[in-house]
Amino acid sequence: MKPITTFLAATDFSTTAGRAEERAALLAAEHGACLTMLHSLSGLALEHLRGRLLHGYASAEAQLIRHYEDALRLLAENLAERWQIEVTPLITVGQTHCEISRAAQEIGADMVILGAMGEHPAREFFLGATAERVIREAAIPVLVVRNEPDGPYQRVLVPLDLSAHSLAVAELARRVAPEAHLTLAHAFDVPFEGKLNFAGVSNEHIHRFRQEERQHAQDALQTLANSLKNEEHYDIRVKHGMPEIVIPELLREKAADMVVVGKHGQSEIVDLLLGSMTKHLLLEAPCDVLVMPPGQKAKP
Repeated sequence: MKPITTFLAATDFSTTAGRAEERAALLAAEHGACLTMLHSLSGLALEHLRGRLLHGYASAEAQLIRHYEDALRLLAENLAERWQIEVTPLITVGQTHCEISRAAQEIGADMVILGAMGEHPAREFFLGATAERVIREAAIPVLVVRNEPDGPYQRVLVPLDLSAHSLAVAELARRVAPEAHLTLAHAFDVPFEGKLNFAGVSNEHIHRFRQEERQHAQDALQTLANSLKNEEHYDIRVKHGMPEIVIPELLREKAADMVVVGKHGQSEIVDLLLGSMTKHLLLEAPCDVLVMPPGQKAKP
């Protein structure tokens, strides 16, 4: 698999961003990769400040930018010294999600790393939060960090919809956490199962349909798992039920420290822009969430 060589992590110096900073440094150390640490100053906020201060704004703006440059430089130096990695500080001005996407493209980042919440946690519950905006726009994987890292990832859950991109999602999980135990999971149901009784289909036939769906999913996951390295470090779970119920149950059962998911599900209409399962995990998952954009294929 292609090695990860460059991480981009964004920070607003909040507590939750601090967790992302630590995880980014840990991953960079694990992979022998470079880390760019970005802080974006809001262009709108600076414009507002300019309107308030009027005369003398230029010197105040320069002082403000120097303050954040110094803070980011100290942070980068601290991470570089503690983790023995190369860390480059980067200050930008503009809309944060746009600046993150632009910087990731310019430096050729393999992954973006963000905190689950920013300086204003209440805003994260609404559409348009920085993490969700970055995930919507990014052409590379985005890791949203929720927990304080205490070492490399150990238990990773990989929910799969058995679409053409499932192998790429599983390989991303193995690529990011090569020594972790992977659980490849699939939640299934029988199409129109709740209505089959009304159509005169017997419980026996419905049960048979379930078993066929289960066996199909198990066979598909086994074939996928056989193509991964470290085959001994995985297990397969296939459960009947809605993904929004099954996947959180498996996260708790496995005590997963990361869940890896594709941005889109099988239905482009239902999962317009950002898959419903992905949105659910970003809000509710008790662990870190790694999101892979659509269209990526398995790496050679």
